[in-house]
Amino acid sequence: MADNTQALTIFEQKNVQTLAELAPQSYRENQLSHTRCLEVGSALLLRVKKEGMTDALDIEIAKFIEKAKLTVKKMNGKRTPVTQLFDQIRKVYTSMENDVDPTKADSIPNQLQAHRNAYAKKKHEEEERRRREDAARQAKENAKIRYRADVNDDYVSQFNALVNKCINELTDMDKQISLDNYEIVYDGIKNFSCELPATWCQTVISGAHRPAELTPDECRAIQANVMSGLVNRFKEQFPFEVQSIRDDILDRMPSKKKELERIAKSSAEEAARIKAEMEAKERAEAARKEKERAEREKQEAAEKQLAAKKQEMDGLFGAQVATPVAYQPKTQVKKKVVINSAEDIMKIVAFWWSQEGCTKTLEELCKEFKKQITFANTAANSKDNAMFIADVQYEDEVKAK
Repeated sequence: MADNTQALTIFEQKNVQTLAELAPQSYRENQLSHTRCLEVGSALLLRVKKEGMTDALDIEIAKFIEKAKLTVKKMNGKRTPVTQLFDQIRKVYTSMENDVDPTKADSIPNQLQAHRNAYAKKKHEEEERRRREDAARQAKENAKIRYRADVNDDYVSQFNALVNKCINELTDMDKQISLDNYEIVYDGIKNFSCELPATWCQTVISGAHRPAELTPDECRAIQANVMSGLVNRFKEQFPFEVQSIRDDILDRMPSKKKELERIAKSSAEEAARIKAEMEAKERAEAARKEKERAEREKQEAAEKQLAAKKQEMDGLFGAQVATPVAYQPKTQVKKKVVINSAEDIMKIVAFWWSQEGCTKTLEELCKEFKKQITFANTAANSKDNAMFIADVQYEDEVKAK
């Protein structure tokens, strides 16, 4: 923090007077030294360009360079009192600025900003946690809706398969009828059970895929709930479907028997004609029944699709809305690399090289890796243990001393 006493001391009259006296004088003296040194150096440089280097000229230039070093030292000594005072003045100004600069470490605004950052991070983490929990909860609800629909479809499919199996058995019995087995087949069809097997609803197993979001117990509960909603429908539909077919076959059997008797009494040609007519009627009746069944299934599928859409919309818009946070500070969220090991540094360097480094010029890369290049030079010039990089070219750098 800036010291007001120090500032007042710097701006005392005597310091201002010292600055007014020393600055012009040191500047004039340094300017004169600067001019003379450059004149002598320029003359020597001109001789080198005209005459080329010789032993005598090399000795003369070495002496000049030593004098240039001394000149720099003297110039520095003359301007130091002036520049030190300027530095002190600048330090006072910058110190005051730093005290109120939020970007400077340990300043009060910076400390306050750090507290804001920590608070914003906490609020952000809370919001992210709430969002994840809401997303997980919604995902689970959606999984329940999908699984319920899948289980319902699976149970209905298995029920339809059972109905079709029974109808196929009745149809097969009808196809096998003849004058010799008429009574046996008639009794078999008449006594065919049209009731849903008592244990079928309890023993049927759902083959619907179980979502990862649901536990086995939750899946079993959904299966039981779905079956409880379907069991009455199944018990009513099964007799309706099967008994209608059975009764229709029984109603047609007396006339079919008469046709079989006609066939038995007719010539081969007439018998073939009668049989063809019978089969055509049976096919037409079967087609009519199949059409009616297909229309019923189509209507059921449309109703089921409509119900599924309604259930999906209820899942999307009927979910509980999270309570909004009363206050949320403005934040800027950026990703920041966390270095956990030395290997992470190598990964970052490799990533930088693949994305940007490989596009840079050799000059740009040398500037980018100046510190590493200096380290390699230092290692190569070590008097105790010189080390060199394999497959990298080295050359001798000669300097006059």
